[in-house]
Amino acid sequence: MPSRALVIAATLAGIVGTMHHPTLTAAAGDEAQNSVVALLAAGKPAVGVWTGALAAPRIAKVLATSDADFIVADVEHDIYDFHALHTFLLEIADFHHRYRTQPRAAPGVLVKLAHRGGWDPRYEISEVMRVGPAVGVWVPIVESGAEMQRIVSTFGQSEQTALEGLSVPGQGGHTGVSPLWPLNPKGQLMVVAMIETDEGVRHAEEIVSTPGVAAVHAVHLSDADTNRVLELCRKHHVVGAIDATPDDVKAKVAAGWRLISVGWDFAMLQKYLGDTLKATRSAIGG
Repeated sequence: MPSRALVIAATLAGIVGTMHHPTLTAAAGDEAQNSVVALLAAGKPAVGVWTGALAAPRIAKVLATSDADFIVADVEHDIYDFHALHTFLLEIADFHHRYRTQPRAAPGVLVKLAHRGGWDPRYEISEVMRVGPAVGVWVPIVESGAEMQRIVSTFGQSEQTALEGLSVPGQGGHTGVSPLWPLNPKGQLMVVAMIETDEGVRHAEEIVSTPGVAAVHAVHLSDADTNRVLELCRKHHVVGAIDATPDDVKAKVAAGWRLISVGWDFAMLQKYLGDTLKATRSAIGG
């Protein structure tokens, strides 16, 4: 019987296979590169998966060795446990380098915060960026430009472990140089804002136009509001983020979406498990 790794790998292959997607490697002598930023800066789509299973090493191994460009580590819908997040971030880097059999950039981990945009998540952002090699944060329910400015401002003061467990050289902290891409074209970290309420839609242009925002994720919105968010992203040169499936990803990428989420790992497991049990019972006449 195929393993759970094959379930996630098959889903990612279905998405990635629809688009040109070469493996990215940093040129000799370059600083360590955030491969998600490299894809987006080149105008290419980045494909990722969400997980809430931060305390499950076997799931971390599946994700770390998959063809995902990025992983969203969801703290909002999991137990608020920074020790588990710390372990997960280190496992992704370790498992990728130890168990990935074909050369490919390791998935970048973006941490989806437990605190929503209006709850002043600055302390959490500071802790997330120190706890392990995350490449940025994904902030739920951002509803105003003021909230977005407060979120972005954190990166001008906090320490960043960034990509290799050490601060990004010459960026962030008290250097006066932003570590955020695309505000800094050489920035190594990302902020993704989620617009998912009517209030967020009303203030969408304030949010999207905030310097330091890398991408905006449109979710739980009407088609009209989703399209408006994408148009604002185009206007302000911000990456549009969206959920997609193998059936609709080609159209979404053609429309201009670039940061593509294929869904939750547990949903893939749930579907595969349900289908397998159904097929097995059917085969034995149960």
